[in-house]
Amino acid sequence: MKRTILKVAAVTIFVSTFASCGNNQNGNDKTTEDALTANLAQFVATSTTDNPAVYLSLVKSTETDSSMVYVGKSLNDKDTLGLQIEIIKDISAGIFEDGNVNEENAFHEGAIKFSSVGGESDRFVKAIAALYEQPIDAGMTDATLEPLVFSSNKTVVDLTGNGTYAFKLFFANSVGEEAEVFAELNLYNRSFKMWAKDAAQYPGILSAFTGGGVE
Repeated sequence: MKRTILKVAAVTIFVSTFASCGNNQNGNDKTTEDALTANLAQFVATSTTDNPAVYLSLVKSTETDSSMVYVGKSLNDKDTLGLQIEIIKDISAGIFEDGNVNEENAFHEGAIKFSSVGGESDRFVKAIAALYEQPIDAGMTDATLEPLVFSSNKTVVDLTGNGTYAFKLFFANSVGEEAEVFAELNLYNRSFKMWAKDAAQYPGILSAFTGGGVE
């Protein structure tokens, strides 16, 4: 509990930016995996060179008793990149209607998990390293990444609907303090987007995803 309370100050600006997330939208029926895979977008989601966001299209989903397991893919030129992203069901609202942080329910260890799908994940990590201009000598770790998750939503995360939800992720790594990453789950567009808090997070992000392989 002490660890999570210390994170409150780090998410204040994030809360004010994304407080409107979590409203459901009416969308089309779920598109098939083949159709989504055939129309993959490039993995760089924003044109800014200072701190670009990266993008994955959720081409497949599998439901378990407690979570939804997504396979996210995108392109780096013509190379397919991919990750497995598991999100637990019914992540509680992290902020109250008045915008204040719900300290007891905002933080969740391992509520969003990342794991490798093989060569596509190795290419994802190497593409991110090139984007961040950081040297690495390894692909994605075989370990499952379970960051501390802050839910910046005024409603419970409903994975059965078409809402858009915002999070802040804190990745443990071997090179320093937890790397801070913003994330957006868009169930209407079936996409998952991530971007670092700032460029200082890049070495830690890559350390987390490679198991400590940043030089």
